[in-house]
Amino acid sequence: MSIDTTRSRRARLDQEAVLQAAEALVDRDGYDALTMTSLAAELEARVSSLYNHVANLEDLRALIQVRAMRLLGDHVRGAAMGHAGVAGLRALSHALRAFARTHPQRYAALTRPPIDREAFYAAALDAIEALAIMGRSAGLPDERLLQNAMALFACLHGFVSLEVAGYFGDLSGTNAELDLDEVYEHVIDGAVTAASLDATR
Repeated sequence: MSIDTTRSRRARLDQEAVLQAAEALVDRDGYDALTMTSLAAELEARVSSLYNHVANLEDLRALIQVRAMRLLGDHVRGAAMGHAGVAGLRALSHALRAFARTHPQRYAALTRPPIDREAFYAAALDAIEALAIMGRSAGLPDERLLQNAMALFACLHGFVSLEVAGYFGDLSGTNAELDLDEVYEHVIDGAVTAASLDATR
């Protein structure tokens, strides 16, 4: 790379460029592979120049989590449009799986303990609001929304995390024919039915 090209790239370096490069690195190599050194190499920049845009590695990883949560919120909010009740809960469930399959490494990052809890939960408001709206329209009382939301997510995450980790692919050598879409529908059925039953208690 020429000196002029290097200078031009450094001149264009800003926080958004740094974060986009960090997301590309995470998508390719995983959240744990994200270091200041690996990111500097990705950007063909000096490590010291990154500190003009992020405070440190912890700050960088926190921003990746927040941006991933915000992106998931956008997906969930879009899926909720035009739906209500149980149909809405099912739509949200499918949106979660679609997001995880599209962005498996970022999904893994956002399901780690939040580094910046305040920013992370602020970014989660879209997803939380969509889930609350669907829950209320399904008949769930406000005092049971949080419990049911956590139970629903735990059930879905169990399947989704196994799928994106490649666990089900390891079963392909067995004699059983595994239809993952059908399995996920069973998971949704169980989670949504449990939430619906809770509404009648």
